[in-house]
Amino acid sequence: MAGCTISPLAFTMAMEVIIRASKWVVGGERLQSGQRLPPIRAYMDDMTTLTSTIACTKHLLGKLQANITWARMKFKPSKSRSISIVKGKLVDQRFYIKDTPIPLVSELPVKSLGRWYNASLKDSDQCDQLREETIKGLVSIDKTLLPGKLKLWCLQFGLLPRLMWPLTVYEIPMTKVEKLERTVSSYIKKWLGLPRCLSNIGLYGHGALELPVSSLTEEYKCTKVRLNMTLTESQDGMIQAAAPRLATGRKWMPSEAVQQAKSALRHGDIVGQVQHGRGGFGLGASRPTWHKATSTQRRKLVVSQVRHQEEADRCAKAVSQSKQGQWTSWENLEHRKLTWKDLWEMEGRQISFIIRATYDVLPTPKNLHQWFGEDPSCALCQTPATLRHILTGCKTSLSQGRYTWRHNQVLRQLAITLEGRRTTNNALPPPMPRHSKTTPFVRAGQPPAKPSARVEATLLDTARDWRMQVDLEQRLIFPPEIITTNLRPDLVLWSTSQKLLFIVELTVPWEAAVGEAYERKRLKYSDIAAEAEQRGWHAQVLPVEVGCRGFVATSATKLLKGMGVRGQAFRQAVKSMSEAAERSSSWLWIKRKDPNWAAK
Repeated sequence: MAGCTISPLAFTMAMEVIIRASKWVVGGERLQSGQRLPPIRAYMDDMTTLTSTIACTKHLLGKLQANITWARMKFKPSKSRSISIVKGKLVDQRFYIKDTPIPLVSELPVKSLGRWYNASLKDSDQCDQLREETIKGLVSIDKTLLPGKLKLWCLQFGLLPRLMWPLTVYEIPMTKVEKLERTVSSYIKKWLGLPRCLSNIGLYGHGALELPVSSLTEEYKCTKVRLNMTLTESQDGMIQAAAPRLATGRKWMPSEAVQQAKSALRHGDIVGQVQHGRGGFGLGASRPTWHKATSTQRRKLVVSQVRHQEEADRCAKAVSQSKQGQWTSWENLEHRKLTWKDLWEMEGRQISFIIRATYDVLPTPKNLHQWFGEDPSCALCQTPATLRHILTGCKTSLSQGRYTWRHNQVLRQLAITLEGRRTTNNALPPPMPRHSKTTPFVRAGQPPAKPSARVEATLLDTARDWRMQVDLEQRLIFPPEIITTNLRPDLVLWSTSQKLLFIVELTVPWEAAVGEAYERKRLKYSDIAAEAEQRGWHAQVLPVEVGCRGFVATSATKLLKGMGVRGQAFRQAVKSMSEAAERSSSWLWIKRKDPNWAAK
C-alpha cells in the first residue's frame, strides 16, 4: 500500500482501536485544575504513555503488548525510552517489554516529534545547540563563493526556516533569541557591504526602505503567539484545559502579547475603518473585523497585529536616532520596497550604496570626522561635507553641472513615459461629448442592464492634439502661441484646440526638502500660469520631485496617475525614475573627490 492515500487512514484507524482497547485499564495523570490527562497519546506509530505510579505503567505496558501482539505488530524496545520522576527527582526505574529492557532517557536521549529529551529535562542544552547550529550554518554560507545577495537568499530560504521549529518547541528565552539575531545581522551586514554601526532597523524595518529579509526576533514572537492561540483556543477541550504556559523569559510573554493584540483588534472594531493620507473616506483596502472573523482568521489577525507592534517599536526607536532615523521626518514620499527580483537586477555595490545612503552611514568626511577624527572638509569646496552637501549642496558640483546631469537623467525617464502616453492618447478617436446622466428604462419582465465598467478620467481625455516639449538636448523655448517668457520649465504639454496647458517642473532634492522644493517651483511658475490664464488658456503648474536617493515623491505618482499611466506602466515608470536618481547619485558619490567632472 506504499503511496496509497488510504493507507495512512487505515493505519490510524487500526492504532485508534488498539489505543482505545488499552487506555481504560489505568487512569491518567491528574492536573492541579482537576483535569485528568489520557494515559496514552499517539501520533501515527509514535506512542507516549503517562501514568502516576509504577504499577500503572507496568499494567498499561502489558495491556499494550497484548493488543499489539493481537494486531500482529510489535514494539521496538531499543527505540523506546522511559523516564521516572519521584518527588521531583529522576529515579532509575527500568521497565520491560517481553523481558527486553527499555533504555532510560538518562542513558540515551531521545527525539520525539522533533524535540529532544534528555536527563536534565531542560532546554538549556538545546539553546546552546541551536546557537552552534546557527553559527555553523552562517559560516557554511559565508565560505561559499556566491555573491552577497545570493548568500542572503540562502539565509532567508535555507537557514531561517530550519531554525523556526526549534524556536517553536523549545523554551528559549527572548534574550537568547535577540543575541542570536545580532549574530545573524553581523553576517548580513558583511554580505551586503554595510558598516557595523548600521542599526538593525535598516535591515528589518519597513520604514522608508524595506528589504526582503525576515527578523529572527519577529518570527520568533509570531511563532510563539501562533502556538499559544493554537493551544488555548483548540477545539479539543482537553487540550485547551491542559495548555501549558509557554516559557519565553521575563522580557516578553506570548500570553500578554496575545491579550494586547486582541484588545487592539477589538478597539479597532469600535473605531472602524481609519483613513490614512489625503484620500477621501473609504479609500483603501478593508480588513476583516474581529467579531466576524473565524478562528483561523483571528489567529492571522493577532499575528499581523504582533508584527504591527514590532514595527511600531522599531519606528519609536528610529525616532530617537538623530542620524539613522532622519527618514522618520520625511513627508510626501512613497515607501520603497526592494524585492528579490530587484536585488537580482542590482549590483552589490548599488545595494550597499542605497542602504547606506538611506540611513546616512556612508563614509562622508563629516562621518569620518565623527568616527576617526579626520578632516571634515569637502574635497571640492572645502565646506564641511555631509552626505546632503555631497549629493545636493556642493557649489562646485553645481557649477560643473553634476546635479544638472543627474536631473536630466531622471527627466529623460519621465519624458519617455509621458511621450508614450501622449502618443497613445492622440491616436484615440475624438472624444464624445458628455451628456447629462439619464435613468435607463427597463421593460417589464426584463433584467436591468449591467452598468459598464467605470473608466477613470485623465487630464488628457478632452483633446487629441497634445504637443510636448522637453528641456533636454535642445534649449526649450516656451510655445510662443501661449505666451513669451525667458523661463525654461522642464516639460511643457499643451493642446491648442482645448486651450489646455500643463507646466511640469522636476526637482531632485534632498528627501527632507521635498516640500520646500515643491513650493519653490510652484511659486516660480505661478506668474506664467496666471498670464496664460489671462490669454484664455487653462494652465496648471505641476511640480514633480524625485529624491536624490531614489525615493519618489507623491507629486510624481499623482502626475503619472493624472496623465493616465496605470498598472504595470505606472510601476515601471516609478521604478525607472527611482533607479535613474539612485544610480546618478551613486556616480556622484564615486566622483566626490575628483575635481574633473565627467558624466558616466
